[in-house]
Amino acid sequence: MIVTDIIRAIVVAAVASLFLVDLLQPWMLVISTLIISTVEAFRGPASTSLTPMVLADELYEFGMSLSSSLSQIVQLIGLGCAAGIIALVGISGALYIDMATFIMSAAIILFVNSHETKKEKVVFKFSEYTKDFIDGVKYVSKEAIIVFFLLYTVCLNAVLVPINGLQAPMAEQLLHSGVEVLSIFSITITVGMLLGSFVYPFIAQRITTKILYWGEMVAIFAFYVGIVVAEPLYSSKIFTYVIVSVLSILLGMGVSIGNSMISVIFMRNVNKEYIARAAAIATSVSVMSMPVVSFIVSGVVTFVSVQTVFIVSGIVVLVADVALSKFLYLFDEKSEEQSEQFTESIQSEDDNEPQEAIEA
Repeated sequence: MIVTDIIRAIVVAAVASLFLVDLLQPWMLVISTLIISTVEAFRGPASTSLTPMVLADELYEFGMSLSSSLSQIVQLIGLGCAAGIIALVGISGALYIDMATFIMSAAIILFVNSHETKKEKVVFKFSEYTKDFIDGVKYVSKEAIIVFFLLYTVCLNAVLVPINGLQAPMAEQLLHSGVEVLSIFSITITVGMLLGSFVYPFIAQRITTKILYWGEMVAIFAFYVGIVVAEPLYSSKIFTYVIVSVLSILLGMGVSIGNSMISVIFMRNVNKEYIARAAAIATSVSVMSMPVVSFIVSGVVTFVSVQTVFIVSGIVVLVADVALSKFLYLFDEKSEEQSEQFTESIQSEDDNEPQEAIEA
């Protein structure tokens, strides 16, 4: 992770310097983007595997919630400050600030105690790499919980493609409004995701994983169908804004809770030695599925209305939900056990707070 952050800092610094001296060319941006995307493909799985090394099992809900909430908040702050920063220090200055954030990230990670055992340096051998890769694929394919994770991740990303790709047609053809409704949609869905991240660890103590699973998918279904069914009310701008806001917040909360839920399930049930490989495979499959679905949606929308696409998408959400529900037997006992373990750990912390403080 430190190496990838340093590489990204160097690439961003190079782009900023080239832009500053007016030597930046389009092909340079293509190469820099390729480099950054490549190193991020390595950093993502490494970051995922780091989480269970530094976080206790009973704190996964709060840890993932805090991480997601802070990420959303920082992104909002960054978007809000972007125009002012560019106006103050220019594009090159903004890129140098971006470079500084990568350096800060590497410095922070440097001091994180991951409890990793020091590994001996070995010479890279393609045969050993192939064996490790095959072992990882075998492990992923044999573990039901990981198969569920893969399918769930692919389905969640796929069913959100129409929302992300058809925002402009949705505003014009369905909501009969302008760009202002897209701003409301963007803001409220972000608010919903923040709320979902914040409340997840609390509701996860009281609600089983099964209920969270069904609730998350129902929230997505409600958005797709609700925003079409309410079309007669869109003659009033106020009703339009209210309906879009409510449904978007519901959607954001559902997606956020679903992401947090599946992340915690993944961390708790996957062998730590295979977390990085399993996360890499899941990311690859999810990323590959999105352009395929985008291509299908773009082709379909030329023949049918946005309303029809949304209704069909809602039905697909329910079908996928039912299809994946066969994996819910995996959570019959675990969710209750996790809740009990969390409650016991909190009580233990309250009873032994002075002792734990000394040990820390």
